[in-house]
Amino acid sequence: MSSVISICNLALSNIAKPDIQDIDEDSAEAVACKRFYAHTLDVLLQSYPWRFARTTQALAEVANTRADRWGYAYQRPTDCLKVLRVSDVYDLAYMQSDGLSVIAGGYAYDIEGDTVYCGLTPAYLVYTQRLTDPTKFPPLFIEALAWHLAVRLAMPLTRDPKVRADAYQLAVQTFGQAGVADANEVREVEDAPSRAIEGR
Repeated sequence: MSSVISICNLALSNIAKPDIQDIDEDSAEAVACKRFYAHTLDVLLQSYPWRFARTTQALAEVANTRADRWGYAYQRPTDCLKVLRVSDVYDLAYMQSDGLSVIAGGYAYDIEGDTVYCGLTPAYLVYTQRLTDPTKFPPLFIEALAWHLAVRLAMPLTRDPKVRADAYQLAVQTFGQAGVADANEVREVEDAPSRAIEGR
C-alpha cells in the first residue's frame, strides 16, 4: 500500500539516495522530501484533469460583487486545485465519437480569487481536488510523482545536473504514460444524452 514515505523512497532511489523511515527524521533526505513533496504533488494534480482526483461539489453562495455581469457568486472550495467546469443538476457524462468521456452542460463562469461567478442557481463545481491520500493514487501516477519529486530532490541531494536532467526526462515520460492511462478509463454511458433530454 502506498504512503508518503514509500513515494519519497521511490524518488530517493531514483537518484541513488538512501531511504528514509520518517518524513520528520533528522536527515538531509527527509528534510528535502518534506520541503518538496506536497508542492510537487499539487503541481502534478493541477497539471492534468485526472479522473481519480475529480470531484463535484454544490457551491455555497456568497455576496455578489459583480452583479452587473454575473447573476450569482459562490465560494470556491478550499481543496480546489483546478476548475474543470460549472454545471447544473442536469450535468451528465456522454461518449464522444472519438471515445473520450466528457461532461455535457458546462456553463460560462469567471473566477476572482476564491469567488466563482456564474449565472446558475444552484451551481455545482466539477474540479480537481487536492487529493493527499496516497492510497487513492493509481500506480502510474505514483510513478510519475516519484520521478517529478526526484527532479526536485536531485540538486539539493546530489549537486549533479546530469542526475537532474535524467530524472526530468523520465518524469516527462511517466507523466505522459499516467495521463494516457487515466484518459483511457472511459465510462460506458452511451444513453446519457437521451436521459438528459428526457430530464429536461
